[in-house]
Amino acid sequence: MPLIRGHHAFDDHFTQIPNAWLRDSRITLGAKGLLAQLLSHAPGWRISQESLAHANGVGRDAIRTVINELLEAGYLNRSENRERTEKGYLGGYTYTTQDPTVEPTLDNPTLDNPLLKKTITKEEHIKNNERINDISQTDSFLEFWELYPKKVDKGAAVRAFRKALKHYDAKDVIEGAKRYGQDPNLPEKRYVKNPATWLNAEAWNNPPLPERKKNDKSELEEWAND
Repeated sequence: MPLIRGHHAFDDHFTQIPNAWLRDSRITLGAKGLLAQLLSHAPGWRISQESLAHANGVGRDAIRTVINELLEAGYLNRSENRERTEKGYLGGYTYTTQDPTVEPTLDNPTLDNPLLKKTITKEEHIKNNERINDISQTDSFLEFWELYPKKVDKGAAVRAFRKALKHYDAKDVIEGAKRYGQDPNLPEKRYVKNPATWLNAEAWNNPPLPERKKNDKSELEEWAND
């Protein structure tokens, strides 16, 4: 007579994570926590960054920071294209967990070699913050660049974008670029402001463009020849 394992209340209530992933010295404790939280669900489970932030009692920027950290370490894969909403508007990228492409760098102290408190200098702290900001700003700039209706002088645009983010929220700048690109009164592409000019003028605060007249084209050409 065979013995059969029955169903138990604790089935499917456990998460398996390789020890090497949890000991990877390249990622912070917060990134490991988010990775463990994602892996605690079944394959195919989806959640938005906003919902993750709300569930963990942190801001959206904090979630973006650890997502970029996991992305850089190879634990996440970002889709090449952004998703579209039900109404056809551009949404965000899709991030999917994956096995890291590079073997984790193990941080495995023993009792013979206890952990020593690491003193972080002011210069290292500034450098780390700059690295996090660079990752976050790069992600935001790509979103801005995709929405802006004219793509010229990308280097100047990057510098102007970073300058703008010192005083304004990236979300406001990106939303302004989206409104500008979708404005029905937007002039011909050759008369659209260069992205760096638009950013330096803080034009995301501008009202909608005035309604174009039938002779706008001739007026624009006359203005361009002045």
